[in-house]
Amino acid sequence: MIKIPSIHYLVQAAGKSLARFPLSIIAASIAAGLGIYLNEDHDNLPNIFPFINIMLCALLGIALFFCLDVFTSGKGYSKRTGLLADLLGLVILTLLYFTLPDIDSTQNTSLPYIRYTLYAIIVHLLVAFVPFLNKGQLNGFWQYNRILFVRFLTSMLYSGFLYAGLALALGSLHFLFDIDLHNELFLDLFILIGYFFNTWFFVSGIPEKFEPLDEIQEYPKGIKIFSQYVLLTLLILYLLILYIYMSKIVLFWNWPKGLVSYLVACVAVLGILTLLLIYPYGTLPGNTWIRKFSRAYYFILFPLVILLFIAIGMRLDDYGITINRYIILTLGVWLTIVCIYFSAGKNNIKFVPVSLVIILSLVSFGYWGMFSVSERSQVNRLKIILESGKILKDGKIQQEVQWRKDSLPELYALNKNDTNEGVLNDSLHNEVKSILDYLDNHHGFASLRDWYDQDLDSIVRANNIVHNKWSRMNEAEAYMKSMGLLYDYRDEAERNTYFSYGTESENKTVTDIRNYDYLVGFQFYGSTSEKSGDYSFHLKEEGYKIRYPKSPQDKFYLISDRDTISYAMDKLIQHLQKQYGHQPVIPEADMILMGHNENMNTKIELDNIYFHEENNTLRITSITGNIFIKLNHQD
Repeated sequence: MIKIPSIHYLVQAAGKSLARFPLSIIAASIAAGLGIYLNEDHDNLPNIFPFINIMLCALLGIALFFCLDVFTSGKGYSKRTGLLADLLGLVILTLLYFTLPDIDSTQNTSLPYIRYTLYAIIVHLLVAFVPFLNKGQLNGFWQYNRILFVRFLTSMLYSGFLYAGLALALGSLHFLFDIDLHNELFLDLFILIGYFFNTWFFVSGIPEKFEPLDEIQEYPKGIKIFSQYVLLTLLILYLLILYIYMSKIVLFWNWPKGLVSYLVACVAVLGILTLLLIYPYGTLPGNTWIRKFSRAYYFILFPLVILLFIAIGMRLDDYGITINRYIILTLGVWLTIVCIYFSAGKNNIKFVPVSLVIILSLVSFGYWGMFSVSERSQVNRLKIILESGKILKDGKIQQEVQWRKDSLPELYALNKNDTNEGVLNDSLHNEVKSILDYLDNHHGFASLRDWYDQDLDSIVRANNIVHNKWSRMNEAEAYMKSMGLLYDYRDEAERNTYFSYGTESENKTVTDIRNYDYLVGFQFYGSTSEKSGDYSFHLKEEGYKIRYPKSPQDKFYLISDRDTISYAMDKLIQHLQKQYGHQPVIPEADMILMGHNENMNTKIELDNIYFHEENNTLRITSITGNIFIKLNHQD
């Protein structure tokens, strides 16, 4: 018969858990309260960063204070020592808060949160072994983590059913009694249960004493069955696939794809977790194969780790170090150490989380850390590319586009004629854009500021002050345009490009026709087809035709009943391509064609020329402008 606990017992157990893990539960309540507040009123907050940052620190505090409490209680330290440990935890969280971004302090917000995620992983790994820092107690270490794992699944199950039940009850009130419920209420409930109830329920099942765990000989069959018949089967399948792929590389000398390094890392971690789950079962009669397989696995893993290094090494050689590649490289180093350790016959399973915490802690800061190394690598790559195109010389951007400060928040260039567009080929152009986007997303542009004569950060801030978060300027775009390069991606495979030249006077409403008798506007909207239509009109009962060029090699013609004037459109386009590359807005003076004969003087002012480039063939798709005509012999 199932014994249902009384309300008094539940209240007593909850109070006992609060007394044992007070700061973890308080941190959970703070995180839940801020999460609900942000969900309800985030649109009305001028600066949400402080609220988000406090919530994140509180969430990390749940695991950090839990870790400190189980450490001090497990070691039998006094309450005074426990209070000092909790005070240390508060100091750590306070320092962490000041490393997180604020709306007024930075354009880039992702890097501090990546660092925060790394710290969160380290703290949760510490939870896994901090009560068992002494030598030995491998069985107690395994039983403790089994309890954590089962408790986590149980708390998730209870929290899930509680949320589903309450959400269904609220939905029923709305459906049956027409009670208005605002949309945020359901997410509020999810946050409250997920942060607060789930934490309190989880900590209530943690044993008070850890030493007796080493004496427990209880090994649930469910874990063995799941590990042996599900996880182990998947592991063998993945290993087989990777070995077949590695054989393909050797046989056909086909270099590995970059993503294979991620797959190897995932499979390796899956294998280590599987072996940790079935570790104690190897000591039971009839399960000697577990110990033999566990040692053989690390020998099997060695060639795959080498494959990981080859694959990630090729990516590093081609594209430099990024945070993601640094992490994979770090995992490769860690896997190598783990393989060597267990292949040598060692069996201390605590080595897995302890070694991972040490390595992650080492790479999370300093000159050698993932953030510093990745930034230097990408900045150096950018420097080499720009120096090769002479865009960067002696540490300064050449022909830097200067922005008019009196036009802010809108951007208008003082020196539109200066441009570096066309200096780099499409591949290098795309590399520049990719690097700037990466720096924008992760590191910011502090390393590039000295390359520019103007303060681009202040220009970007001035632009973004008057724009909402959805229309703010992309900082990478500002830095790339200031280099004199268009902020776009060039598709080298398709080679299918549209571009144009135009003047700022295309929308003018008044046209000066002094020295001319007639002004005729023309608009040609053609296509990439071979046929180009003529535009006909009459002056003094004489017929005229404008014949448009079909390609940059053709001339522009004005044909009358008596004679023809040709215009050097081909030379004009050659000049524009050489002088401006793909810069879209150019001076009016460079869009003029002159022509004359004994009967008339003419001038063509072009407003726009549109081109379509496909498979290295360039065609003119449309032309707009005006032609000015002065007749020399008028009756």
